Amino acid sequence: MTSDKKEGFGLLITRHSSLVTSSSPSRLFQEDESLFAESNFNPAHIFPRRRPLEIEIGSGKARFLVAAARANPDHDFLGLERALAYYRVCRDRLARAGLSNARILRADGRLFVEALSPESVRAFHIYFPDPWPKKRQKKRRLLDGVMLETLASRLEAGGLLRIATDHADYGSALAPLAATVPLLEPLEWETAPAPPPTNYEIKYREEGRTIWRFLFRKRATAELTGSLRSSSD
Repeated sequence: MTSDKKEGFGLLITRHSSLVTSSSPSRLFQEDESLFAESNFNPAHIFPRRRPLEIEIGSGKARFLVAAARANPDHDFLGLERALAYYRVCRDRLARAGLSNARILRADGRLFVEALSPESVRAFHIYFPDPWPKKRQKKRRLLDGVMLETLASRLEAGGLLRIATDHADYGSALAPLAATVPLLEPLEWETAPAPPPTNYEIKYREEGRTIWRFLFRKRATAELTGSLRSSSD
């Protein structure tokens, strides 16, 4: 893939069963409503061909997942959904869509990301995560400093992290949190192709809500070293 290619929601416009190794490939498909509870994930068990992997955490009704997979047949898309009712919706819609490059897994997003190999993901998509708005609930938010560090470690060099929220407090907290993760370089949202909208985004735009959008690119080791040296001079 050339460095200036302009396709794929995990690529920059500018320059550029059992699902685990320790188990039989049929186990999770037989018990596919159980929460993923393994310590390692091998994408080869659900995506036979090796292609760039993009993961959506919190797939809701699978609108983004289906549209993104259709638009990018050379990428694999894995959706994660913890809520059983929404997981069933996603599973049924993916079955009807018949896409070989889209899959859904019932999983806790935080635990699943920890089970991924380092530098194994081209892009993460996190759209309208639960804001847990009450003060005592904030510790339950998916995106904190530790999670952002973990996401960055699982991205390939140059991989993307895309986030959107309609919650002002959540949105205002994300940029300062991401600034504590040296591997994540903030970019303008328009730097990469716009992803298909989720059901929530369509609804919130119709309601006139402000949407906070964030795009980060994982710096390569050499870039990070240079950046740290510059800041220390």
